[in-house]
Amino acid sequence: MNTKNNIITFALVGLAAGTITWLLLGTKEGRKQLSCASDGIRQFTDSMKNNAKKGLDKAAEMANKASKEAQDMRAKATSSGKSMLNKADQAAKKSINKAADAMKTARRKTDIS
Repeated sequence: MNTKNNIITFALVGLAAGTITWLLLGTKEGRKQLSCASDGIRQFTDSMKNNAKKGLDKAAEMANKASKEAQDMRAKATSSGKSMLNKADQAAKKSINKAADAMKTARRKTDIS
């Protein structure tokens, strides 16, 4: 029974496909409809391609901008880090000099006494 149902189903699908093909290609009106559908699909595809290209261009532009901003931020951070390191170095040198001066003063006072 199952095999008969499969054969009947296959035959009906084939008949439907043949009917649709004849309606689309066998008549002038069907060919016009198929041509209109093809034109519509072609326009839709072209529109999608254009929109995708614009989207990719915009994404590439944004990625380049983000990359440039990241490089600028890195350069600023490096510059700030160097500046702070120089300030810390100067402060340490001042502290060392003050300590050395204080030791010299203390030695002088102990030498005098």
